[in-house]
Amino acid sequence: MTRQLKSYARKGADALSPVDMGDALASALAMMEPQLKQRQVRLSRILPDTPVLVMGDRVRIEQVLVNLLRNALDATKGQRDAQVEILLSVGETVVLSVRDNGHGIDDLDALFEPFYTTKQPGEGVGLGLAISSGIVNDLGGRLTAHNAEGGGAVFEMQLPVLADAVDAAE
Repeated sequence: MTRQLKSYARKGADALSPVDMGDALASALAMMEPQLKQRQVRLSRILPDTPVLVMGDRVRIEQVLVNLLRNALDATKGQRDAQVEILLSVGETVVLSVRDNGHGIDDLDALFEPFYTTKQPGEGVGLGLAISSGIVNDLGGRLTAHNAEGGGAVFEMQLPVLADAVDAAE
């Protein structure tokens, strides 16, 4: 628990700056590479060809992404063909979705509450999603979750598009 609280306390730079979500995702995946290889999870990514920019704190965005990826890996334990799909899209908002083919979410209402966990004692204390939700809220966005059709869970991180990036594209 102390490690997770320290992780949250390590907020990174106080000043927000443009963050390329594709680069942040690449860094998070690099941090998770040993676990991904060990678990032999089939990972698919659908990303735009152009940079997707948000105003944020890259360290904190990466913390959220690592948490979502770690939870997806945990959810697929015991699956014969473990899969994690990542979709990054941009429209009125930037949406990064992480979908797994695990068992789904039993209690959607309590999911983002501190200390809510479905993990065994010693595997987690239930702060990851509460902290991640707080980070995304601090950046003007939302973190949501729902069960996927056909099984598994989908987590969506929605963040405002960097205004200058939208103006440049028009």
